[in-house]
Amino acid sequence: MRTLVLLTAIVTMAMSIPGDPWKAPAEADRLKDPMADNPKAAAIGGKVFRSLCWTCHGPQGRGDGPNAAELKVRPADLGTAMVQDQSNGALFWKITHGRGEMASYEQVLSREDRWALTHHIRTLAHP
Repeated sequence: MRTLVLLTAIVTMAMSIPGDPWKAPAEADRLKDPMADNPKAAAIGGKVFRSLCWTCHGPQGRGDGPNAAELKVRPADLGTAMVQDQSNGALFWKITHGRGEMASYEQVLSREDRWALTHHIRTLAHP
């Protein structure tokens, strides 16, 4: 039991190291996006983004929101290839579970809103 507690603490610390690339588990890529065919998904996600996410990620999702300077790790610029190259499932997983100062939104947002948010993130891609 003591070994399990120690191992859990080590894994948790490793997952929150500033600058450490944040990767969703491989199974996240296989999650089925229930809003894939919903033409309103990005608009719904935009409303969620403007109510919760912009304070850290900024109005355009560039990681420059008013609260960003107070964080130990700068929020991701959601328009970069590093973010945009991830699957919707990976983004959904990160929104759901959070890490470090990025809150878990599993209890805050409905499943639909979390999936819609992934569609809004796609609209933030840099040209």
